[in-house]
Amino acid sequence: MKKISYMIIALALAGCSSYSEIARWDSSVKSNDGETPVASFMTQNFSYQLLFFIPLCTGRPWTSGDEDVMDDFNVKLFADEATVDGNMVSLKYALAKVGSNRISRLRTTESDSSMWSFFILNRHEIRTSCEILKP
Repeated sequence: MKKISYMIIALALAGCSSYSEIARWDSSVKSNDGETPVASFMTQNFSYQLLFFIPLCTGRPWTSGDEDVMDDFNVKLFADEATVDGNMVSLKYALAKVGSNRISRLRTTESDSSMWSFFILNRHEIRTSCEILKP
């Protein structure tokens, strides 16, 4: 039991995180559909589960702050907030920061990777990216 406690603490300090970024640009280059992008957005969130179903720790979605990049080790233990819905909340926050509600090329991917022997730990990642268009 002591080893599991140490493992949870190590994961909380080293592995669970959330990352979001808005890359703004001025461009006269139009996309394939004739729209003009003003920024791109990318967010990813990680969580760890024991035996694929017991949540150990997770990063928290980006929903506040004045900067355009959030790389945070805001960790929540015994929860799984690495969800598509959480990434969509971060996307809505980014759209409000940029001042547009129009996007293109929305892409969300999920991946799982087992760690250690006998698939004891699972690392779950959800990544969402898109281009933000002129309002």
